[in-house]
Amino acid sequence: MAEAPTALWLLESYLNSVDVETGQDDLASVPRLRTWLAAHGREAAGRAATADELALAREIRTELREILRGNCNGDTLTSPRLDALAARVPLRARFTHPEVSLQPAGEGVIGVLGEVLAAVVVADRTGTWRRLKLCRDDACQAVFYDRSKNASRCWCSMRVCGNRNKARAYRRRSAAADA
Repeated sequence: MAEAPTALWLLESYLNSVDVETGQDDLASVPRLRTWLAAHGREAAGRAATADELALAREIRTELREILRGNCNGDTLTSPRLDALAARVPLRARFTHPEVSLQPAGEGVIGVLGEVLAAVVVADRTGTWRRLKLCRDDACQAVFYDRSKNASRCWCSMRVCGNRNKARAYRRRSAAADA
């Protein structure tokens, strides 16, 4: 498994492999999955990618993104669906220097999914998971890392999504006051 910043970067990139606003999906087909893997330094993993592995990658991504919706509300990382999906991705504990780690026990796409799930487990244990959020704007839904002091952000960007939604709420309040 990669070091923490790299693992978190891979996790965030995986979760953002779908762009809700444009409809672009890096996991739309096996060739697109291979391209995404190559762009993330895992070209060898994509060479033998199958339609079943693609389907599993999409299902895990969908479930993780759904769980992230709760991070703005302080929900916990629990999901029987994710638990069932994760059972198909073998992980192993490693007890070698410099630290104990969780690593994928499979290869190829399953190995990369193992990296992703290991990163989720580590993020949950270190408190980082609660800082990963899904933008509250329905048109955006980008995953972002909340660096605010109290981890209270729910928009990927105040300048774009936050401003757009606050302006919309203001217009609704103004219209209601005028009625």
